[in-house]
Amino acid sequence: MKALLFRVPTVDDRSFRIDQDNAPYFYGQLHFHPEIQLTLIQQGEGTLIVGDKIDRFNPYDVLLLGANLPHVLRSDTDYYQPESTRRATSVSVLFKPEHLEKTMLNLPETRHLTTLLQEAQHGVRLRCGTENALTQLLEDIPEKRPFEQLLGLLQVLDNLAANPEREVLSATAYAQPQRPDDQRRLEQVFSYILQRYASPISLDDVANVANLTPGAFCRFFRQHTRKTFSQLLNEVRIEHACRYLRESQENISQIALNCGYTNLSNFNRQFKEIVGMPPGEYIRSYRL
Repeated sequence: MKALLFRVPTVDDRSFRIDQDNAPYFYGQLHFHPEIQLTLIQQGEGTLIVGDKIDRFNPYDVLLLGANLPHVLRSDTDYYQPESTRRATSVSVLFKPEHLEKTMLNLPETRHLTTLLQEAQHGVRLRCGTENALTQLLEDIPEKRPFEQLLGLLQVLDNLAANPEREVLSATAYAQPQRPDDQRRLEQVFSYILQRYASPISLDDVANVANLTPGAFCRFFRQHTRKTFSQLLNEVRIEHACRYLRESQENISQIALNCGYTNLSNFNRQFKEIVGMPPGEYIRSYRL
């Protein structure tokens, strides 16, 4: 998958950078950068895209995203409403892998981190759910001295490497994109789908957004995402349906309609194929 190159600003010669986000919503464009990104989501919910993985993000998710791995945290629609009082806040540490590889990872005591950073090429997530010792470590990093920040970063990575509940997100690792002209086109398509998933979207619609013929668009999309357009659209719709099933009191038929499905049988079939169980069973699994 290809995305917009995001250049992380640097103000000194330090080997890592601390970022704190506090805004109405997260930066919503698919992008990548040469730094590894370690992020704690403090507040905010929405759609997570990492490589070829589409899922939800929630408070107290910890993400480790490898260099040049396309990703976006797309806040839910209500965050963009003018009257919204919701906030999106996070703490991130960004560092270039070569800085660790040339120094810390050469030590016998830190070699176990090599496997973790290899996994980061696919994206790693740990769902903490609530505040714990690991999330507190990340929240405290901005207030520390640079040396203590480095120690804190290593502590967090050590905790992640030792935690069997961490999950690898994308099936595919990504190198730096070779055709930057395609990046903006793909971002426009993703934005269009994420904004309009609840409405009918045809192949002609997204081909027009990409300024390509339908045939050329299918080849372009498959090349860059390793998915067909219909696969990705269904994944986005079912991801939102899962949230509604967990949080809404509406019936399954109405939720299917809210997510762009006019045929309940098709919704049930797509849901089971993507989630691995029917919608009714999914609801019961969250109400046990």
